[in-house]
Amino acid sequence: MNYNDLTKEQLIQLLKKKNRETHYGLVWEREGIEKDKAYNEDFVTLEFIKKSSVKDDSLPGYNNFIIEGDNFDALRYIKMTHSGKIKCIYIDPPYNTGNKDFLYNDRYIDPNDKYKHSTWLEFMYQRLVLAKDLLTKDGVIFVSIDDNEIFQLGMLMNKIFGEKNFVANITWHKKRGKDNSAKFFSISHEYILVFAKDSNSFIVNKLELDEETKKAYRNPDNDPRGPYRLLGLWSRQQGGSEYDYTTKNGKYFPKIPWLVNKESMQKLEEENKIVETEKKLYRKLFLSENSGSIPETIWLNLSNNANAKDELKDIFLDESSLFDTPKPTVLIKRILKISTNHGDTILDFFAGSGTTAHAVLKLNKEDGGNRKFILVSNTEATNEEPNKNLCKDICAERVKKVITGYTNKHHYIFFILGT
Repeated sequence: MNYNDLTKEQLIQLLKKKNRETHYGLVWEREGIEKDKAYNEDFVTLEFIKKSSVKDDSLPGYNNFIIEGDNFDALRYIKMTHSGKIKCIYIDPPYNTGNKDFLYNDRYIDPNDKYKHSTWLEFMYQRLVLAKDLLTKDGVIFVSIDDNEIFQLGMLMNKIFGEKNFVANITWHKKRGKDNSAKFFSISHEYILVFAKDSNSFIVNKLELDEETKKAYRNPDNDPRGPYRLLGLWSRQQGGSEYDYTTKNGKYFPKIPWLVNKESMQKLEEENKIVETEKKLYRKLFLSENSGSIPETIWLNLSNNANAKDELKDIFLDESSLFDTPKPTVLIKRILKISTNHGDTILDFFAGSGTTAHAVLKLNKEDGGNRKFILVSNTEATNEEPNKNLCKDICAERVKKVITGYTNKHHYIFFILGT
């Protein structure tokens, strides 16, 4: 539009229109960004690579998939086959640090690039929009990120998934020791942003109680129902159910706010779960009654980046240097425990070294589950390393080694994207 040709009245009307359209939210310069080479109308196909696949001939079909190629193209294909069928997505995208971690259209994004954040946002936006459509109604996505893009990513996911579907921002302690050469603070954490497809439908699974928590359950009176802990039955804040109560032993408690109503109090007494002292009433909570621990948002003592590299060393020996920033399986397994059940499908379209598949296989072995995975990874070849193939040589090879080390009852099929 040539603004010089507009009258004063036309310019005023145009400004009023733009003001009406202004809204709170994330804005980035989409027009000034080089177009994603995968962002086109080409029909996407997959080429089956049998020699790179693992198959148990006694089992029908393939349950797990590894796709080599651009993840935007891969998501377009997966949308045709798995729309609304993925229970959990975990991704560890490039953090856009400027340290050659973000390869885009065959070039690394320079830290001084005018559109550094906008290029990353457009890259993520196109992929997350497709990813949302893949989730089941009760599905959830976990995205690892650090300080470089945490604020932009949070607003981007609000835009795509809706602010009401925000679940949590988890802080993971990722590093051994301290960096005393840091300019300001020694950074020892990363984030994992969690959004549900529909927060009203998503249900988080509780975690097993840790050994320290279990120690709080004791059995001083040799109750045949086993160890228990005492929970106070009075409300420490205003509210609760106010009523007088006399125990079956004749102990009278004047009107105070209780945590349970009178009927529930009487039921606890009938079940011999009440313990009374001179001034207070407690209930017995048996260890067998505890359904687990609700996840917290600070994840400490849950492995670290160094442990993740050690895992790769155990599998590849000296070849582990081919991938510098793996996530530990313990971390991904925690994510799967709180978000998936036995028959669910998990997607990772920034699969890197294949940690997500490794975690799926480990968890299935531990709890007898039949979770399935879909991984997408690229070669990450560059002009300096034209023969590099992260997907085939690290990701797929790792999964193959893990499968053959566990059992022949797991298998996967390896694809290369084509158009």
